[in-house]
Amino acid sequence: MIGVRGKFFSLLHGGSVMINTLNLVDRVLALGRRYQEVGRHRDALSVLTRLAKFRHLSSDAAEETQARLADIYLKRRKYKNARRHLAAALRHQPDSARYHYLLAVALGGEEGGDLERAGVHYRRALELDPGHAHCLADYGHLLLRLGQTDEGLSRLREASEREPGDVEVLSKLVKGLRLCGRTDEARSTLQRALFRNAHSPRYRKLWDEFRFHRARCRTDAQRRENGSDDETGERPVLLPFVRVLKEAESRDESPTFVDDEDASASVRHLRIPRRQGQRNAQ
Repeated sequence: MIGVRGKFFSLLHGGSVMINTLNLVDRVLALGRRYQEVGRHRDALSVLTRLAKFRHLSSDAAEETQARLADIYLKRRKYKNARRHLAAALRHQPDSARYHYLLAVALGGEEGGDLERAGVHYRRALELDPGHAHCLADYGHLLLRLGQTDEGLSRLREASEREPGDVEVLSKLVKGLRLCGRTDEARSTLQRALFRNAHSPRYRKLWDEFRFHRARCRTDAQRRENGSDDETGERPVLLPFVRVLKEAESRDESPTFVDDEDASASVRHLRIPRRQGQRNAQ
């Protein structure tokens, strides 16, 4: 019995398969949907791309096919392909806040993207869905990139107020504050959130990342002050997981640097010679 994919591909290449067309499209779309949901994006792309070329798709099937292709390309950071499929999806559903939001992300996702056009789609998405906190936060970051600092931070704060329990929205606010040099506000915002969610590992992780970034910034600043920021000015650093071993103290040889894992492997494979007449241990 021919499988679903075999029937569909035969139909696309002119094969005569006796099956209802609408039922076939639904089954192939379900196959692509299932591949995408389990993370088999390559198989999903193969199925959905062929399905998108089929001429007799219903409007709903065509819209879902284009939207799913756009989602996959966005995850792969293939923004040009994502924009093409999102534009096709918008032709089927021009008042979809989600499609306008994703198209804005695709327009501003790469260096040198069309930020002004991305702003148009962000605003349209917010008109259609004013409560979309993630869209509002991303729009705030876009405004920061355009140099509109006050309005951008205002949008980020508003998004965080609308979804106070959303870690991702909070992370975007903290990043925006940090980029604008508002480190004290970012720290106090994180501390309040951590106090309200003391047992949440996600908030703890966000706090640790903030502290790590601040420590790194201080280290870089000290290096610049000491004039050791260039390649020749840095001194070699012995990493904590590297040990210095000497084969014998009597030998006049330079020390050898080995990894702890390699050293323990050498110990495991070290064979101790037996004395004559010594029996194997039972």
